[in-house]
Amino acid sequence: MNQSAQEKITILIADDHAILREGLKGLLEEYDGLVVVGEAATGSETVEKVRKLKPNILLLDLIMPGMGGVEVLETLAAEDLPTRTIVLTGVDNDDLLARSIKSGAAGYLLKDTASSQLVDAIRKVAEGGCWLPPDLTAKLFRGIAKKGPADESAKLSLLTARELEVLKLLGEAKSNAQIAEELFISEHTVKVHVSRILEKLGLSHRAEAVRFAIRCGVVQA
Repeated sequence: MNQSAQEKITILIADDHAILREGLKGLLEEYDGLVVVGEAATGSETVEKVRKLKPNILLLDLIMPGMGGVEVLETLAAEDLPTRTIVLTGVDNDDLLARSIKSGAAGYLLKDTASSQLVDAIRKVAEGGCWLPPDLTAKLFRGIAKKGPADESAKLSLLTARELEVLKLLGEAKSNAQIAEELFISEHTVKVHVSRILEKLGLSHRAEAVRFAIRCGVVQA
């Protein structure tokens, strides 16, 4: 899909954090030729809005409530849509990077990327190219080289944004009471989240969740 100099590049921002979406929208529209035509806060909403709006570019976070980002990619890849996707995520993980590219992402950037690099990526992908920063290339090859059970960290895409926050705090060896206080939720709600995390990741107890969080880079050992 080629973009002429006169055409606007239309963008849909998919992220569950409203402040981030608002900030990105304001940032991107400062650049000539870029226009944000919509926002989405969940995976299912993202799919619906891509189908309806058919933007040139989808900026997609991987950790989304309900349907995860990788599942969004897989769903959209099965449909004949003009939209091309750039993953914009805070999760620095070899397996998720590889799975995202395999599932149809045309670009992949971390959220600490400079705004100029993000805009360059949008323009290149809109022109039909691909974008992967040099420092992520080695990670992509490592992720592709892994097979079978080694891909367990791809399960992170099954978690909602809140569940990922809880997993990170579990990985920091915090108690339910400490997690509840930090996230401003009840201990009962924490217990529900922990139960769902264990179920989704196929783990038996919270000690395994701690080890999983460390192995997958959610928290540093």
